[in-house]
Amino acid sequence: MYYPYLRGKQFELIALREMITNGTLTASIVPIIEPVKASSTLKTVLQLFGRESHSLAVIQNPQATPYTPFANDEEVDELKQEPFFIPAVIGTSQEAVDTLGKYNSPNSMVVLPKTVHPELEWESQPLNNALKVIAPDNRSFLRRSHGSRVVVLDDAFTKRPRNVDYANNEDEFFSETHMYYSEDGYIGFSDYSVIGSEYIDSGYAPRAVAIHIVYFRADGQLRIRHFVSTTNDDITNVAGKFAEALEAFMQWYQSPEFNRDQNDSTALVEFKRMYDQQQYSGLGVVKKLSIEHHLEIMGRYLNERADS
Repeated sequence: MYYPYLRGKQFELIALREMITNGTLTASIVPIIEPVKASSTLKTVLQLFGRESHSLAVIQNPQATPYTPFANDEEVDELKQEPFFIPAVIGTSQEAVDTLGKYNSPNSMVVLPKTVHPELEWESQPLNNALKVIAPDNRSFLRRSHGSRVVVLDDAFTKRPRNVDYANNEDEFFSETHMYYSEDGYIGFSDYSVIGSEYIDSGYAPRAVAIHIVYFRADGQLRIRHFVSTTNDDITNVAGKFAEALEAFMQWYQSPEFNRDQNDSTALVEFKRMYDQQQYSGLGVVKKLSIEHHLEIMGRYLNERADS
């Protein structure tokens, strides 16, 4: 099972909304959302996942931003009691334990990112039976969790200081965890997709535009390519910069080097349509499509692995 960790920003939620609507999010993928606000898009995602009975974990004590939960919303309260909903908390503080204790659910989740270290042992109820999503930095706690239901949380995306810096690493390693997680004793794996663990609240006008596309190498290793604009001296003409990055991406996408059976997706077809129509819809759409692509090919990989 794959548990992609998303921060609940607008276009990350839209990616999940579109995938659950289009049927491209397989049952082998259970997203984890750390909300940043109680938005209408978040509520729509909850409704859609509930309608499709597709499991979804939502952090109940978000750390990225101050968060005000849905207030007096009976529909959301009812959705959070349905079987698809997995209440999740960050850390093992007494407050986190108390939060999980509010849910009468056979499913629950505790997340220990690399910046959060455990305070209470798993014997504290209801932590004992929770699914545990643990970053490798918490290695001692990983060892003490042997025999429990554990998901390993990697930060696979290498964040660069500036978009233009990705041009120096056009093709790089992303992950092999999907190949070996079960051999290592985990029941699943998790990462931050093509976003990375660092949370940035506000956007900015970039000097360079970068498109990040993960792909499977023939041996199953997951790698990532970065397609970067070339006119990067100032922040003007972002649409033109996107066209430059997209041109480089399309040269690879339409070349014999690109393995369509392994790596094509609904999202990449949409990138091709935008290229053909010379369309620019904003950087949020670029991020959305990159996430959708990653989740779609990962779901296909896991389904094929299960059938083999």
